[in-house]
Amino acid sequence: MGKLKKIPTTSNGTVLSRWELILTLLAVAVLICLILPALYWRWVDIRIAKNFRLSYTSRDDYELYSRIVGKLCADHDALFLGDSVVWGMYVSNDHTLPAFINQELGQDAVANIAIDGLHPVAMETLMRHYGRSIRGKRVYLYWNPLWMNTPLYDLSGEGDFSINHPRLLPQFQWSIRSYQAEFQDRCKAVLERQVPFYGWLHHLRVACFNNKDFKKHLASHPEENPLARLHREFDPVETDHFDSRFNWESNGISAQDWPWVEPASSRQWQAFLATAKLLKAHGNEVVAVLGTINPHLLTASSLERYNALRKDVASELQQLGYRFVLLPELPSEEYADASHPLADGYRRLAEVLVSEFQTDTTSH
Repeated sequence: MGKLKKIPTTSNGTVLSRWELILTLLAVAVLICLILPALYWRWVDIRIAKNFRLSYTSRDDYELYSRIVGKLCADHDALFLGDSVVWGMYVSNDHTLPAFINQELGQDAVANIAIDGLHPVAMETLMRHYGRSIRGKRVYLYWNPLWMNTPLYDLSGEGDFSINHPRLLPQFQWSIRSYQAEFQDRCKAVLERQVPFYGWLHHLRVACFNNKDFKKHLASHPEENPLARLHREFDPVETDHFDSRFNWESNGISAQDWPWVEPASSRQWQAFLATAKLLKAHGNEVVAVLGTINPHLLTASSLERYNALRKDVASELQQLGYRFVLLPELPSEEYADASHPLADGYRRLAEVLVSEFQTDTTSH
């Protein structure tokens, strides 16, 4: 009697070899991580209104931001990049600095790609990973001195500090001592930049689930079809911020005695220069716009240090070959706080920048 043949202990399904299984898993991973997000972004319709600025609630939806910037680049040769000063914290969409420039020019010439709270360290990462469509443009890069007023704001000091846009910080350099994120949160932030699937998931959470955790949402809405929350048309323009009537004095802001961080030791200043260098390497013309701090709320000694800082910054930009515009100080009543103008202040600053913008247009 011959040897009995060994019967495989498998079901009647197809048996994959080791390499077939690996290839199948790779195909599924590519489908989920790359193709599915790409199909989604081709499917959605992002609306861009006149004098557009990204909504406050979408300020950390960086995948959406990258698509918006791509659309704005298709229609504009000039872009204004910065933080909440350019974004317009205390004004309506039609009264931001870029909007007033467009009004003065009589055309939709410059796009507002600023984000609230976008300090230079975060800006560098944003441009590196989400600003790749910005090529061959004129970029007006706004420098807000506020980010260098103390070592904490500069991210070069120690202590408890609520940092804006933590997911855009360098996650594994361990050099920002005030950033105390858990290891898993740091990994998640890196994955969102590198793998489209994770950035897409964050976008869905912000845009369709009110920025709530998926598991918690599903647990609290067990009968809801989560796919029903997906919508094809997006209109991510700001709708909640309007012109304020109150200036810094009526808001009760007291005098400030900030020490200021010198450019040579400033993390934020080095990140600003790195952002300018990155944009220039992508074929853009970079014009630095040096903003002002409300001089009326600074003590005499702090104002003296601040003026020295502005001179040092301008001198270094000149040495590096960057064009720059030094914005003037505003009347006291045109500041909402330490760095944000009110509508009349933006109108005044726009008049200064229009001549610079017209020079750029003529030279091209």
